[in-house]
Amino acid sequence: MKATAVILCLLAILLLAGIAATRGNGGQERTTLAGTLGLAARYPGDVGIESDSSVVFTEDFESTSVAGLGQRWTEISNNKDAVLAMIKDVTAPSEGKICLEMKGIKGQNTGGHLWKLLDKGYEQLYARFYVKFAPDAPYVHHFVSMGGWFNSPQYPMVGAGSRPNGRVSFATYIDLMGRDVTDPPGAWSFYSYWSEMRSWQTSEGVPDGRPNPYYGNPFGPVEPLQAKRGQWQCVEIMIKLNDPEERNGEQAFWIDGKLIGRFGPGTIEGTWLTDKFRRSGVFNTDPKPFEGFRWRTDDRVKINTFWLLYYLAAVFENDYNPNDPDIPYNDNIARVYFDNVVLATEYIGPISAGRPPGGDYDGDGEAGISDVIRLIRMCMEEYPDPGADYNRDGVCNVADALTLLLDIIGGQVSS
Repeated sequence: MKATAVILCLLAILLLAGIAATRGNGGQERTTLAGTLGLAARYPGDVGIESDSSVVFTEDFESTSVAGLGQRWTEISNNKDAVLAMIKDVTAPSEGKICLEMKGIKGQNTGGHLWKLLDKGYEQLYARFYVKFAPDAPYVHHFVSMGGWFNSPQYPMVGAGSRPNGRVSFATYIDLMGRDVTDPPGAWSFYSYWSEMRSWQTSEGVPDGRPNPYYGNPFGPVEPLQAKRGQWQCVEIMIKLNDPEERNGEQAFWIDGKLIGRFGPGTIEGTWLTDKFRRSGVFNTDPKPFEGFRWRTDDRVKINTFWLLYYLAAVFENDYNPNDPDIPYNDNIARVYFDNVVLATEYIGPISAGRPPGGDYDGDGEAGISDVIRLIRMCMEEYPDPGADYNRDGVCNVADALTLLLDIIGGQVSS
């Protein structure tokens, strides 16, 4: 029986190899977009991740005070020292136990931020952070942003109401939207400003002469993805710049290591109406492939800003309330927690806990054929868990399952 099981496992491994070999260009595109596991898989607990050559900036809030943040970040907003605080949190997802609290207090402030102007600009950049909203957190006006500004000042610039001209700036927010259909704090979505964005004022997406014709254009999944309260989530965003004369720019985001949306030339289909690219419903009358982003018209504009933002002005001004009156909701004091910020030129991925001890992937306390089968299934996922990298080469593929099987046969792991 054991020999039969080994043979079946070998056949399964060969099948996995065949699937990997036949993925062709689609698989190559995914590798270009997100790597295989992400660089965090090479640094369990994020320990040492700051030393990776692809890493641009990190912040784990472990070795600094609120006052010391100004030495690492270009500009901070901490009105009357009441917004930012270092908090002990034993559920934080890294080996550290300190995170950053941002607190908005109605009538006193509209939230706060940390803003970073990078030393140089990039053509493609990923930003990963962990976030936890308080159990009674309200909706959000605006959230974390990444973008580019040529000859940027030493503080964040906003362009609400206007469209960037492509020669100076662009920005995209990973925002919380959909107050009419989601619970607080909202649903994950991009909210983007770029040189060819559409106006809300007419069905054609062009201004009609009224003030403030441009506000961010939203890009999210067809079915809203509810952001959670009271637990940590891993959020990662990516921007890829366009060639100045082309619309070949992209953006994408992941929640807890799962790709939620990729928006670039031909990646989605829909119909532009006012400032929204409608992908479903009665307004999606003439579906066509999305043209892609012309983030810039001048190649001197690069990705060089990151904004850890918690902005609540509209929430405090309008007294929003959830559809369900029985859920906790506090729009007088709003709290959110951040941790484990990493900016890099390649996909980062969630913090890795490392592979299971002794190759026990099915949790039965010992390594056996069922663990090899479980590992094969993990490796076949589009974005595998970092623990699937059994041989610790930074890639999850047929070699991991084969190495585990040989270790079991050779007695290198307990069975």
